[in-house]
Amino acid sequence: MTDELLSLGALSASVEEYRTLDAPEQEIFGDSSKVWERCTVQTLFSASTDVGAILALWHAQSGSAAPLKYEAGGSSAHVEEVPDQEWMDSVRASYQPACIEEGLWIVPSWCEPPEPTATNIILEPGLAFGTGEHPTTRLCLKALARLPLAGKRVIDYGTGSGVLAIAALKMGASEALGTDTDALAVHSAKFNAGLNGVAASFRTEQCGASPDSPEPLAAAGLADVEASFDVCVANILQGPLLELGPRLASYLKPNGVILLSGILVEQWAAVKDVYEPFFAEFEVASEGKWALVTGVRSDS
Repeated sequence: MTDELLSLGALSASVEEYRTLDAPEQEIFGDSSKVWERCTVQTLFSASTDVGAILALWHAQSGSAAPLKYEAGGSSAHVEEVPDQEWMDSVRASYQPACIEEGLWIVPSWCEPPEPTATNIILEPGLAFGTGEHPTTRLCLKALARLPLAGKRVIDYGTGSGVLAIAALKMGASEALGTDTDALAVHSAKFNAGLNGVAASFRTEQCGASPDSPEPLAAAGLADVEASFDVCVANILQGPLLELGPRLASYLKPNGVILLSGILVEQWAAVKDVYEPFFAEFEVASEGKWALVTGVRSDS
C-alpha cells in the first residue's frame, strides 16, 4: 500500500490502526499474518501534486473491489494543506532527555545531559528502535543496571539503536556485540556507539531474519561463540524469542544471565517454557502490559 503511494510520487507514507477514541487497541504483536481490520493511511505530497488524480490512479493499481471515493474533506479521503515549517526542529522537539531511573538517562544527541554525572546514553533518535520511550527498553535498561557488569561480555540480539549494548558498556562491560536483521539498525548502532565513546568495544553484525539463517556470529568469522558471553539481552518479539531459544542459550556461559523482552505480560509463561530446559531462577518484571523475563544459565 505505502510502496504504491511512494511509487506515485508521495514524499512519505505510513499506515496505522484506525479506531474511534473509545475503541480498544487491536493488538497484533508477534503475528505477522494479522492486519488491522481498518487502517488509516497518511501520506505527504508536494503542494503541486494533483492528489485527486493520484488517488484515482492508486485505486486503479490496487485492484480493490470497491472503488475508493475521493472527496476533499469526505470520509474516504481527507486532504489538507500542511504549512511549511522547520521539520528538523519539530522532530527534535518531540525527543527530550528521558530519565530511566535515578542516575540513568537517555539523552538525544542535540541536548545537554540534565545530570552530567549520571550514566548518560547519547542517541540519535529515529534511525532504529530503542529511544527509551518504549517500556521494554526501559525494563531492559533497569535490569542491566542491577547486574554486576564490570568486565563482562554482553550480546545484544536485535540491537536496534544499540542502546542496550551501549548502556552495558557504559555500566562497565568490557565488550558488547550487537546483531540485527536491519542494515539501517546496524549502521545506527555503530553511529550511536561513536557518540558514546564506546565504538572500540562494540561490534555489530547483520543477521538473517529467520532462525534457519546461518548463525550470525559464526558466519561473521567469530571463533569460540558458544558459551562465550556473560549476559544476553534480546528485546525483540515473542515469535522470534520462541524460535531462538537454543541459539540464545548457547551464547551464555554457565550462570550467565539472559534478559528477554518485547513481549506482553500474558506471553511470558510461553517464553519461560521454551527457555526452561536451559535456564533457572526465572523472574518477571512488567511495565503496563509489557514484560521482561530474566533467567540464569544452568550448568548442564
